[in-house]
Amino acid sequence: MATLSASEDELDLAGLPAVYQRTRDGEHVTRYQTTGHYFYLLNGGNAVNFLHGASVGPFIHLVQAEILAAVRMLTRGGLAHGIHDVTAADRAVIADTWLTYFNR
Repeated sequence: MATLSASEDELDLAGLPAVYQRTRDGEHVTRYQTTGHYFYLLNGGNAVNFLHGASVGPFIHLVQAEILAAVRMLTRGGLAHGIHDVTAADRAVIADTWLTYFNR
């Protein structure tokens, strides 16, 4: 799960049942697991677009577009367990589209 938009916390993790075991699964990834269920949370539930001090303005559209491309990958299914990157081809389309609209 990833949140996007505001720099404030967006998820109330205090309301998450204590039965979830939390395991760090990467620099900005936490795995929450209980019997028969697990999920991954990015950036501690904070907005991922502020992870590295991302600039707000037209550049935010690059982040949002890549998140949408990743969601499309997930909804199509067929991905093995693990962390995946958006394809270079998708990134090229995103960059080209951004340049068309914002590089004037």
